[in-house]
Amino acid sequence: MKRVIFFLLLWAGCTALARADNSVALNEKGNKAFAEKGYKEALEFYRQAEVERPETPQIAYNHANALVETGGYEEAIELYDKALNSDDVSLQAKTYYNTGNGYFLKEDYRQAIEAYQKSLELIPDDMDAKFNLELARNRLKEQMQRQPQDQKQQQQQEQQQQQQPNDQKNQQQDQQKGQDDSKDKPQQDKDKQQEQQRQENKEEMSKEDAMRILRAMEDSEKDLQKEQKRVKVQGTTGGKDW
Repeated sequence: MKRVIFFLLLWAGCTALARADNSVALNEKGNKAFAEKGYKEALEFYRQAEVERPETPQIAYNHANALVETGGYEEAIELYDKALNSDDVSLQAKTYYNTGNGYFLKEDYRQAIEAYQKSLELIPDDMDAKFNLELARNRLKEQMQRQPQDQKQQQQQEQQQQQQPNDQKNQQQDQQKGQDDSKDKPQQDKDKQQEQQRQENKEEMSKEDAMRILRAMEDSEKDLQKEQKRVKVQGTTGGKDW
């Protein structure tokens, strides 16, 4: 009986070691693919490694980094929480930094600021974190300044939409009145022309507003693309120590 128990324990230990070796190998393959910017391939390796060792912070960290690079910000932020379950201060700081990047790319600048600040609490001289913190603060300020303008534009659009049925009703009434009283037809034609002119002026104004909004969006997108070149994840971690 003791011999059976011994062999079972030995088998379990060998299986655990095999799984650990396999997860290390998968993690290293993921790191290699990540370094070569093969983010989707890296993502698959990290997923397989995490199946083998789901509680390993380093794998969760690497997996999250690959998700950020492929646009999976929500899932990445959840995995970064798992990566924080480590005593490695450097890993914790990088995790907070990359969490900030995930929030930044989601345009959730308040959360990004908080994450960068936590990263700097651990490593105060991290220049990338300092730069991104100021970047996030500026983007938040711009975002807050845009909100009243966006609300005003929305109100104007709603007023125009409400005005359109009234204008159509007025046109129909003018047409009916013209049929009933031919004597007023010249005046009605004049009114109709004026109404059409007003409609054309509104359309021109709407086009001008749309073009201004489009140019502003294009400028904002160009700025964001420039910033995204700086907002990149900080490295991958090896797996030999775990």
